[in-house]
Amino acid sequence: MTEDSDAIMNDRRHTAVHEAGHAAISRVLTMTCGRATIIADHDSAGHHVVHDPWVVYAHWDQIGKYRDIDSVFRGRIMSFMAGHEAEEVLLAKAVAGDGDDRYQIDLMADELGVGLECLSRLRQHTRRLVRRHQRVIQVVADQLLKAGTLPGTEIDRMMAEVMA
Repeated sequence: MTEDSDAIMNDRRHTAVHEAGHAAISRVLTMTCGRATIIADHDSAGHHVVHDPWVVYAHWDQIGKYRDIDSVFRGRIMSFMAGHEAEEVLLAKAVAGDGDDRYQIDLMADELGVGLECLSRLRQHTRRLVRRHQRVIQVVADQLLKAGTLPGTEIDRMMAEVMA
């Protein structure tokens, strides 16, 4: 491989681990989620879908997880933090590219009325979850590298299989 192809593969690996971090930790937190992709579009190298807070809140109600809407926002914040944390834990370095995640985190923090201290605690909790679920994050990342895009049902299946 050339130096350029090594760099491209490294970027793809970082993107795959980043998106897999979002996908796995979102599901661990019982957020309702969709697909994940590492196929670049007009504004990102990849993305993972975490549903609207009110959709998650309704889902939690359906499954008997009675929490307030603030808990949903905290879970979503952790879901958005999980990409960067997965890169740090699994690859020892996060590359640039989580600007939109940080923007969304800031919006949700404003909605909750929380500051840096709370965000710092949520990031610590997120890092612990990423460490605990490294294996499943790696499995999802490997499959993203092979397929490019994974439907939510496939990620759910992999999570259940690996965590069994």
